[in-house]
Amino acid sequence: MSNSSETKPNAGKFLIFSLLGIFLFLTPIPDGEGAFNIFLGMIIGWINGFFNPAGGFLGIEGLDFRHWIVLAIITVSFCGTVAAQWLKPSFIMNNPRLKNTFVVSPLYFATRIIAFAIVLMLITGNGPDSVIAAWTGDVMIDVVAGIAVIFIVLPLGLPFLTEFGFMEFLGTLVRKVVRVLFTLPGRASVDLLASWFGSSAASIVITTGQLDKGYYTRREAAVSATNFATVSIPFTLVVVNTIGLDGHFFTFYAVMGITVLILAMIMPRIWPLRGITNTYVEDVGKQIQENEDTGGSLFSAAVTSATKKANAVNSKTFVSSIKDGYLSLLLDLVPIILAWGTLALMVHELTDVLDWISQPMGWYLNIFQVPDAFAYAPATLVGFMDMFIPALLLGNAPINTQFILGVLSIVQLIYLAETGALIIKSKIPLGVGKLFAIFMIRTIIAIPIIVVLTSFLFNP
Repeated sequence: MSNSSETKPNAGKFLIFSLLGIFLFLTPIPDGEGAFNIFLGMIIGWINGFFNPAGGFLGIEGLDFRHWIVLAIITVSFCGTVAAQWLKPSFIMNNPRLKNTFVVSPLYFATRIIAFAIVLMLITGNGPDSVIAAWTGDVMIDVVAGIAVIFIVLPLGLPFLTEFGFMEFLGTLVRKVVRVLFTLPGRASVDLLASWFGSSAASIVITTGQLDKGYYTRREAAVSATNFATVSIPFTLVVVNTIGLDGHFFTFYAVMGITVLILAMIMPRIWPLRGITNTYVEDVGKQIQENEDTGGSLFSAAVTSATKKANAVNSKTFVSSIKDGYLSLLLDLVPIILAWGTLALMVHELTDVLDWISQPMGWYLNIFQVPDAFAYAPATLVGFMDMFIPALLLGNAPINTQFILGVLSIVQLIYLAETGALIIKSKIPLGVGKLFAIFMIRTIIAIPIIVVLTSFLFNP
């Protein structure tokens, strides 16, 4: 059989399913209200609206069916972990996926216990006020409910973007530019697009999947996860509206985008990312040849690389990819986000710890003449716990402070309750300490950049 006869069906497979992935994740669609979303984002919005309508699910006022979904997910995660730790049933211990999901470290075991206790308190309405109050657990279960819907929908579409050659195609086309600017293989551009039009979780899932399959080295995965996993356009709009900057979205997003790209050029070249070993996961090894010369045009090389990838996909690998997504996203992350997010809000609301430790950031903001620097300095740190918390703190701030710290909350990127949890759970060699260091370095570098851009572009 000749090459042409082999290539045509492969090229069709690559083209059809990759276009479907592009449509699902990367195509901005007008939402009819002056904003843009992606198709999966619209599906997620419809599901959220169906299960949590303004009048309550099934007409029952105050009933949010998504909360029961969160309860079910956390209960399965908790019970499976308890069974794996103490009973060790064969159906878990002999299944690599289930074993990896339910056999966890003591920290994650404790996290799932805490999450199970919190969700029971929130569903029943019985528990300490500090846990079930409107400004702690009640906020977090709504946040987690929305994230759970995202995690239910995301794995269904993600294989179209990652398994049928689109990353190989785009990576080959832009590899030189991306390598020079960001020290990454060209395929990392898909991570950026997936997060900007989809979600930061989508970007991290793509990155960790590429590391596990031998397409990223540990350093490349770390760089991508901590620089390209930006908050999506739709979620940025939610943050802007929450802060009260509704009429300044495009300026806000322009300042955010420029800052993210500048940071992505700086961060890989300094500690701690620079010092991470450029090695592949041992049990899979290197599975990519981005620099091979096919002797033809760059476009031909891109198509060849993509068709090879598409040819390797079958129904079994496709379904396997979806299963991996559900186990890693739902049963691993939903408990982490609820437990850590609730505890973070409790620390902020019930103690003065953040006011005390944010004093140096107040001095730093004051250097750049940010209005009410000390009053809103905690907003520069609480984002490490959850990216939405700063938006909740900035509602009464001066408008320039709202703008500067609002943009900062997006470009910090490392949020323990979501992206941080995904990174820690993965094989990327970044623990909490290094993630916090990256978070602080990004914060310190970003503030003067944002202040300068704001002075030129923002006209309140």
